[in-house]
Amino acid sequence: MRKEQKIPIQKIADMAGVSIATVSRVMNHKTSVKEDTRQKILKILEDNNLNPSSVLLTDQFSKTILICVSEISNPSTPRTISGIQNAAYRNNYRVFILQSKETYLTFEDYKDVLQNHSFAGIILIATISEPEMLETLTRSCPVVMCTEYLDINGISFVSIDDSSAARKAVDYLISCGCRKIALMNSILQHQYARHREQGYIDALINAKLERNEEWITHISQISYDLAFSYATSLLSLPNRPDGIFAVSDVYAVGALHAANQLGLRVPEDVSIIGFDNIPVSSMVDPSLTTIDQPVHQIGYQSCELLIDKINNPQISPKKIFFNTELIVRKSTKQPKQA
Repeated sequence: MRKEQKIPIQKIADMAGVSIATVSRVMNHKTSVKEDTRQKILKILEDNNLNPSSVLLTDQFSKTILICVSEISNPSTPRTISGIQNAAYRNNYRVFILQSKETYLTFEDYKDVLQNHSFAGIILIATISEPEMLETLTRSCPVVMCTEYLDINGISFVSIDDSSAARKAVDYLISCGCRKIALMNSILQHQYARHREQGYIDALINAKLERNEEWITHISQISYDLAFSYATSLLSLPNRPDGIFAVSDVYAVGALHAANQLGLRVPEDVSIIGFDNIPVSSMVDPSLTTIDQPVHQIGYQSCELLIDKINNPQISPKKIFFNTELIVRKSTKQPKQA
């Protein structure tokens, strides 16, 4: 007897112009599919003389989530992924992690991955600057954006208000008496970097303080060595800053050690605030004042939203912002009394 030929589910999805998740729901007789879409898929099977059993569809597909990560070197990223994993395992899903970096700039890059693996949905912890590419990706399977996001119709995301968090940090430095405040930022390709820089600028404008371009640095990756080098140059300027807001605790630790190397006292000569509240922030001496963001909860909520979308494709998109908190430690001076 001739063995029945199998056809990949992605091929059926491409022919129908729908996601592989939608094809899966039709094959599994789920009710959460529009009737016209169901009939379209069934007609494709009929026209190609295929039975549902001919479609390569396994439980591995229906229970696997793809996580796309660009900044794997960021110490907060593993905690975000941990939150996603916890939510996934609680709902009997598996996760597959892809370091997308800057090489995944078009839909075709993602399509190659999607065609070789079957995923129920995607969580993006990655920088995507083109709305068109994101919209094309969402037509292939459900997508939720995590931490980084584009505020466009139809896409759910979970993040924080980066601009507000940055203003909170800079306002605190101002309250401590700092008047020459530097910014150690990531490259502006990242949305969080753009928003935190805007928050920094807004705080300076509100306080009528100088914005000196020499005091603003953009570092290409989350790297202690790069941060130490940039901070050494920054603190060696003739007109050096008396406060530093760093958008990563890694940058802030680099700045703290650079100050020590130059014989500057922290916080007496320069106050430093970081971002993320990673474990090392409480281990260094002096301990680091920082902005805490609940990255584990952000990851967990992102996965919950994605699973809701997988189970109910017609659900409305959600935009969720978590609160941040200023954690005051010893790297900043005490606020001055008003």
